[in-house]
Amino acid sequence: MMLYYLFFSLVGFPGDLDVFVTCKLENAYSLSVTMEAKPLNKPTPVNLAQHSYWNLRGHNSGSTILSHTVQIFASSITTVDDPHIPTGEIAPVSNTPFDFLQPKPVGSRIANKTGGYDINYMLDSKTDAKGVRKVAVVEDGGPGRTLELWSDQPGVQFYTANFLKDVKGGAVYGEHAALCLETQGFPDSVNHPKFPSQIVSPGETYKHHMLYKFSMK
Repeated sequence: MMLYYLFFSLVGFPGDLDVFVTCKLENAYSLSVTMEAKPLNKPTPVNLAQHSYWNLRGHNSGSTILSHTVQIFASSITTVDDPHIPTGEIAPVSNTPFDFLQPKPVGSRIANKTGGYDINYMLDSKTDAKGVRKVAVVEDGGPGRTLELWSDQPGVQFYTANFLKDVKGGAVYGEHAALCLETQGFPDSVNHPKFPSQIVSPGETYKHHMLYKFSMK
């Protein structure tokens, strides 16, 4: 087992915040990430997210994630307006390009979404005895690599690297070269009373746990 710890402080959000991140390689095929935050002097909105990019074909494969198959265990999304600001409304995914309740290739309906996917899903399943729920399953659409994501958060942002243009480790990663599944509270919840509150007060601790499980078929 390998452990990595990160500690940092944020000032003025509106209060001061101490943040702790623990990354744990529990075995050769599981990675857990736990984030905790403690307000020091004022009630403060806290909604931390892990913005990892994934392409299960591997580094420098030259492949996009459009052939990856994705299943997201959510029957609703929190809608956004044209500037991509949450409206406060919750809409069903049924009969829309957002429906990934059953496994589907990312590219199967991405042409119906200008630029690609970048939306928060409201997860359906309840947490289990360990306090986590299954969020999503991703398969690479080829060699058989699978990523399974579990978390204790109510939502997940699905993003398909719509504007990625960069060089990493000598390889070029462009549009749709990877995908993100960011477990989280609902975005902009402070402005929408129907969303679960993300306000954390002094004396309370914000906690956010993720578990990534990898396998081969």
